[in-house]
Amino acid sequence: MSLNPAADFSAQRLELGLDAVDAIEVERLRRILGAKEPSAALLNLPTESLLEKLGILVKDGDWRLTVAGLLLVGKEELLHRNLPGHEAVYLHMKSAVEYDYRLDTHQPLLALLEGLHQTIAPHNRLLTLKLGLFHFEIPDFPEEVYREALLNAFTHRDYELPGPVYIRHFPDRLEVSSPGGFCGGVTPENIIGHEPVTRNQLLASVLQRIRLVERAGMGVKRMFHILLSYGKEPPSYEAAKEYVRVTIRSGRTEGGGATAPAGIDETFARFVVKQQQEGKELNLYDLLVLNYLKRHREIDLPEAMRILQRSDNEVREALNSMTIRGLVEPFGQKKGRVYRLSKTVYTQLRKTVSYYLFRRAESAYAESTIIGYLEELPGPEDKRFITNEIVRTLLRVSPHQATYLLGNLVKKGKLALRGRGRGARYYKARQLTVF
Repeated sequence: MSLNPAADFSAQRLELGLDAVDAIEVERLRRILGAKEPSAALLNLPTESLLEKLGILVKDGDWRLTVAGLLLVGKEELLHRNLPGHEAVYLHMKSAVEYDYRLDTHQPLLALLEGLHQTIAPHNRLLTLKLGLFHFEIPDFPEEVYREALLNAFTHRDYELPGPVYIRHFPDRLEVSSPGGFCGGVTPENIIGHEPVTRNQLLASVLQRIRLVERAGMGVKRMFHILLSYGKEPPSYEAAKEYVRVTIRSGRTEGGGATAPAGIDETFARFVVKQQQEGKELNLYDLLVLNYLKRHREIDLPEAMRILQRSDNEVREALNSMTIRGLVEPFGQKKGRVYRLSKTVYTQLRKTVSYYLFRRAESAYAESTIIGYLEELPGPEDKRFITNEIVRTLLRVSPHQATYLLGNLVKKGKLALRGRGRGARYYKARQLTVF
């Protein structure tokens, strides 16, 4: 086998021919494609033509098998001999340092993926949530999510590095680690927004053509979308030169029973389903922002750019869209603008975040800030005043909100108004005795 490190590793031609192809794996490939796209023209081709069309076999005098072909439909003994780095180790973890079941496999990739699914499935508990007469189930580890994590691990790993792909299955998380770091500038901080990159282009292409991978570049986004929709945390990534690890969290505490979930935001999951039922399906950007705002009072443009991993213009459009649809409310002007959950959304998520308590605390903070500003102004007390414009600058709120806050303090007898319109000034109530 002659390898060019600058070329696509998976497209390298091996000194193996048609006799290295496992007929059972070819049928498995056909079955996968047929299930995804029954009318696919590839299904009508004879074996040699099908494999050539996919790039699994290359005519070079005689038939030559590519690395991608060996990984997908090669005989297991030849695959292990020619690519000893291709291996998966599944560990069902009893604790952080012990496991009670181990599976080592060198099978061709399609068989390996099916085997791992059969191994994970019996331990994949379900939580049933009710929404009126409608019931929906939330698995610990959604199949689409961990399948994508496995596909990424085998598709993008460095096959020239020794070591298997490890799958560690804990009660509260599933960790998938693969040899070789990210390539092409991808990092944990930009993995959602970065264009798809792989060091094994032919392998990735074949998986896409047989519809095992839906669309290039959409897999990671899909993982985030599904987990957030279920009220779970998004996948987390860790990377170094030698490895990439993705962690998918079940939302349960370690040792928790099937009926005792912890960490799954059921209220949020029901909210997402209700939006879908009303024809208001939430996109990934919506979910990322809403998930952030469950924990933070507000989000500004730079922070939204960080979590959405998009340009300022794209993020502005996303936030404007959320505002129009009543998901968030803008506060403040221009560079000082921030976005907070709308009252409607807070009402629906009241078990997760209390809108009333939030508003009460926010109002108390605003009042103390206004009074504090007046007390700290230099000069005679009877000359100290505050205006709507000053309140907007201090608190980054809209003119209407500033008027509401000032008016509320007047009603409470803490401020007194002098003047009208743009000339309106607000003094501490006791100061008006000098006029």
